[in-house]
Amino acid sequence: MLRLTALILLFIGGLQGYGQDRKGYYQAEIGGGVTADRLPFWLHTNTFGKITNDTYLWGTVGVGTPFSKSNTRAFDYSFGFEGTGALGRKEHRIFIDQIYGRVHWQNLILDLGIIKPEIVYDGLSSTNGDMLYSTNSRSMPGINLHTQDFIKIPWIGKWLSFKFKYAEYIMSDNRYVDSPHLHNKLLAGKLTIIHGLSIEAGIEDYAQWGGKDPDNGKLKYSFKDYLDMVKIKSGGENATLSDQINKLGNHIGRHFAQINYECPKFKTTLFYNHIFEDGSGMKYQNWPDGLYGLYFSRKENSRWFKSFVYEFYYTKNQSGPLHDRPATPEELAKHAPKQDTTSDFYGRIVLGGNDNYLNHGEYRSGWTLFGQTIGTPFFTPQSPVAGIVHGIYNNRFYAHHIGISGDLPLLNIQYKFFCSYSKNYGTYNTPFYNSEGHITSKSQTSLRLKVVVPNDKLPFDTTLDFGYDKGSLLKNNFGIMLSISKTGIFF
Repeated sequence: MLRLTALILLFIGGLQGYGQDRKGYYQAEIGGGVTADRLPFWLHTNTFGKITNDTYLWGTVGVGTPFSKSNTRAFDYSFGFEGTGALGRKEHRIFIDQIYGRVHWQNLILDLGIIKPEIVYDGLSSTNGDMLYSTNSRSMPGINLHTQDFIKIPWIGKWLSFKFKYAEYIMSDNRYVDSPHLHNKLLAGKLTIIHGLSIEAGIEDYAQWGGKDPDNGKLKYSFKDYLDMVKIKSGGENATLSDQINKLGNHIGRHFAQINYECPKFKTTLFYNHIFEDGSGMKYQNWPDGLYGLYFSRKENSRWFKSFVYEFYYTKNQSGPLHDRPATPEELAKHAPKQDTTSDFYGRIVLGGNDNYLNHGEYRSGWTLFGQTIGTPFFTPQSPVAGIVHGIYNNRFYAHHIGISGDLPLLNIQYKFFCSYSKNYGTYNTPFYNSEGHITSKSQTSLRLKVVVPNDKLPFDTTLDFGYDKGSLLKNNFGIMLSISKTGIFF
């Protein structure tokens, strides 16, 4: 981590001599929360890990420079830094939110360091439009090569274009498997049907690999292993049993698609995410699991209503409750010659079910980072044990989420309203039980009202947040947060 930080600082220093007319910005925020127990769900989720349910006071400072909007050159750059200090009832934290350098050339961008994902859908989405990588957790240090926008394909670029991402990160929190690497790649295409109407579709893969396992020691980390992981192949004879039977590393991914329509008065998007953990999910044996959403935004001057998001999640299928079963005599006779007789799986038929989303038998911290779920916050992480999170304890649910934003000009305020309802079933292996020992579900309703008073009368923006929880998954709770923030240009 220290080496990466030093490299980024040297990189930023070398860029400062290029383009002396570039504007720099600063930002600062301080806030606090009041609640009887813990902060309600929507007051601490999707804050990039800055705020936890334990936080009662925090402050953030940041500096940087964006890409030059007026720059017509092929080459451009930006850099930034942001740090946070937070006080909690159980722990106090100081950490780096962002430290990065970005290089822009033509339609390509190279990111180096820790950088937050871009906010989409006016910040109303419960998962930032991405079921697996939301704004709920802190960001990871790494390197990311990606397109700025869709690239037109020669001769047919008027109708067809594509974009990609190829990234490598380090998961640097306290984990069961220490310091694993995270590989990420994305490929998507865009079909423009008529002006203003387009369809996008693609696939994205994440893979945790390498690191040090407390039981198996240092996991495979050669260049060949890296290529096998990238190509989503099984590990060799020196790999762990899990990597030999399945694929090298812990892979998780999504298929995604969206339909966009834009006209002078409004724009709207229908979007879909399909989650997969293995081959059964890629073959849609886990349907209808996924995220289904609608976004609508008005372009014309509006009073009380500006934009709207509706999202529906379903994750109860997971390709069924069973992953494998004993083989019948006929199946054993057919498949026995292809199986290792010494394997624990000899004599069994792999069904590919019980995908157990965001959990893994070897990478037991699962799809979490610094105690927070990396994907949609409706996936509920385990409480840390000795500082280590052991995965997700609630990954079977369905949920509805609504987000609305607008302006109230008479009061000169901006508002956002969130309302979500979920019904939660735990996991296939550890479902929820009632007091009588029967399998049950836990319902949860969470609300949020965010009000922002702009800085036309005061030298800073003032934000007031109200949150409310009611249900059996979380404690019934009400909380209030107040924060003031300032953003400006310093050169």
